[in-house]
Amino acid sequence: MVETTGITRKVDELGRILLPVEIRTALGISEKDRFTIYMDKESRQIILQKADYVCLKCGSAELLKEITPDFYLCEACIKELK
Repeated sequence: MVETTGITRKVDELGRILLPVEIRTALGISEKDRFTIYMDKESRQIILQKADYVCLKCGSAELLKEITPDFYLCEACIKELK
């Protein structure tokens, strides 16, 4: 269900929009969380969805280790590569 907040924000000179603390708290958004950005040109909507971390080799979300920023492998794939 879409819910209006009545909050508006301007886009800054670098194209950023600040998410108000009330929204971040309500949705459990933390610093450094990643988001996938979707757009609907017809309705002119931007949709942000919290990105799930998955193994880049097999797609598993279990027992992940961050190899480099934004690059995750699960323990099974790490063992396979050794």
